[in-house]
Formats: sequence, structure tokens, C-alpha cells
Amino acid sequence: MINLIKGQKLFSVTHTHTTAAKAEQAAPGAGKRILITDIIVSSDKAGSIVTVKEDSGGGSEATLFQLQIGANHLPIPLNSPIVATANLKVAVEIDGTSICKANLVGIVV
Repeated sequence: MINLIKGQKLFSVTHTHTTAAKAEQAAPGAGKRILITDIIVSSDKAGSIVTVKEDSGGGSEATLFQLQIGANHLPIPLNSPIVATANLKVAVEIDGTSICKANLVGIVV
């Protein structure tokens, strides 16, 4: 169970697609940041790679996490959250052959 402090909010974003799934959490606003606590991905592609990016598609895109999972379903609970830069969106991306799914869970503080 997560105990939230006033002003914090939980989020969970999911996207499913055939060849590339991208679940994106919008920028939280000035002075707020995103903490990613869990990543859940699945793919049917043998060489599938999961990537978490900050400011995905923006001018200061950066890779925060990357892991090759292959054809698999993988929940990735993080012992320490991935902390994004204040006021930047984050996204988890996974590739597939005919089906893939990306889910990102965390807290906005």
C-alpha cells in the first residue's frame, strides 16, 4: 500500500498496438515530477526491447531505462523509483511483431 502525501497522485497509463506500444504520462506541471514505480510490458517479438524515455518526442528526450525482454510478459517492480526531471512527460515503449502492450505506473509529486 502506498501512503500519499497531500497533492500527490497515482497514475497508470496503458497502450496496446501491433508493432509498437507507447504508454505516455503527460507532464505534471511546473515544479512537479513523475516517479515511476512499476513497468509492465508484453511482446510477441523475440528481440523486443522496453525503453522508458523522459520528454519522449520533445526537445530534450533522454532514455531513463532500457531492457531487452524478448517474446515475454514482464512485470518490472522497481525497488527505487525512476525519477523524471520536473515538468517533463515520460513514456514506456515496447516493440512487437503482431501484438505488444506497455503499462507505466507511478506517482506525481
